[in-house]
Amino acid sequence: MERFLRYSLEKQRPIRLIFFTDEGKMKQVNAQIVGVEEEMVRFTCLRPKGEFVVSKERILSADYKRGDEGQE
Repeated sequence: MERFLRYSLEKQRPIRLIFFTDEGKMKQVNAQIVGVEEEMVRFTCLRPKGEFVVSKERILSADYKRGDEGQE
């Protein structure tokens, strides 16, 4: 998972994130990582539009966005 977070942060490309919201619901978004801290991840996404912060322990999965194979 860390590899995908760093990939998005360094290459400024969106990735697919699956995580639990504060309400306990599972959510999947295409997110561009804008900051990685020891326990938190900041990202932007278009739906819903905005910047969000989630703890790393709530992230279930990270993967390349559809159509992206990690190549430049």
